[in-house]
Amino acid sequence: MEVLGKYPGLPGLLIAGLTSGSLSTISSALNSLTAIITGDFVKHYRPDYSEEKLAVISKIISIVSGIIAFALVFVVAEVNKTIQVAPFATLFHGVLLGPILGAFALGIFFPFTNELGTLLAVIVSVLLSTFVGLGNIFSGRAGLLPDQKLTLSTDGCLLTNHTINDSGKNLFMPRYIGDWKESHANDSFFLKIWSISFLWQPVIGVISTFLLGIIFSGIVNIIRTNSGPKVNESLLSTSLLQLWKILLGQAYLDKWVDYDSPPFTGDPKAKLRRNNDMANCKFKDNEQAFSVSVS
Repeated sequence: MEVLGKYPGLPGLLIAGLTSGSLSTISSALNSLTAIITGDFVKHYRPDYSEEKLAVISKIISIVSGIIAFALVFVVAEVNKTIQVAPFATLFHGVLLGPILGAFALGIFFPFTNELGTLLAVIVSVLLSTFVGLGNIFSGRAGLLPDQKLTLSTDGCLLTNHTINDSGKNLFMPRYIGDWKESHANDSFFLKIWSISFLWQPVIGVISTFLLGIIFSGIVNIIRTNSGPKVNESLLSTSLLQLWKILLGQAYLDKWVDYDSPPFTGDPKAKLRRNNDMANCKFKDNEQAFSVSVS
């Protein structure tokens, strides 16, 4: 706006671009939130609801979520006058993104992981990422973190106002501008950990959840007397499942993978129908057995 604001029509185009970009992001977030609440909570606890009723409920959830999100804009604007909210918003995003991805990866790639081990790994990963993120924020505000920005000055550059000759000798010799690592070589261990950029927080969450999930699940499997519920074959990666067959053997996988159940659809009504069919079959078998015994 400051550079191109004097040209007629361009400010309107810029505002239209910002508005459409914001609306696309907000609509995607609201649709995802509505789908998650409807699919994971409403369908789970009310599997007998019809599709028309679920559609109405999803629209109500979307409207309420939009109103709450719009109201939070004014709350954040007031809070931001005393506390900068942007670092904490980035922290919240980074802390949750990594563990969620790590939990999904554990469930897809490793059939022997369990819910308790994954839950413990997610909790520890969230606490670890929160520790690193909060330390980065507060130590940065205290001026304890090193300034890792490189200089943008061209002073002393050998290519400035010179023509490259055929030999090119010493033209690309770097000029020593001082190393920030030297001035912070004696920093404490925690300060070095807190110096990690916020961009690495999701990576920390993924790796810690992945490794800790395998370790905790292994400990839980050792403590448990039984192997727990089996995983439907359709929920696992086919290529990784073939690899586990080669490495561990089919007999070992039979303890963790369910090959007999139909493919998982995620529809609670399908599960309800299967349970009703099983109950009807048992009732018919009992009825036939009773009629045979009477006759």
